[in-house]
Amino acid sequence: MELHPDDRDDLLNGGSTVEMWRRSEHAAAVAAELMRLHGGTVPMSELLWLGAESFLPRQWKAGRASEPAEAAAEVYDRWRRIEQRRLKRRQENS
Repeated sequence: MELHPDDRDDLLNGGSTVEMWRRSEHAAAVAAELMRLHGGTVPMSELLWLGAESFLPRQWKAGRASEPAEAAAEVYDRWRRIEQRRLKRRQENS
């Protein structure tokens, strides 16, 4: 994940928007919904969770984050598209 320059020091010192979001009820609800969407029996991949961390913390801090179920669905759809592109590339290269 590419860090926003403003977040680098905060992240290293534990007070970044990402860190605050990780400890929020919104993040817990998003994680639960992502687990449900992903099957609930296996841990989420780093790629899936990094997708949530890439845009949800800033929305959350600004008070514009969607409901956890909607946010998780958006993250999951993005993740699925990336995974589908990866599989297609692998098949083309084989």
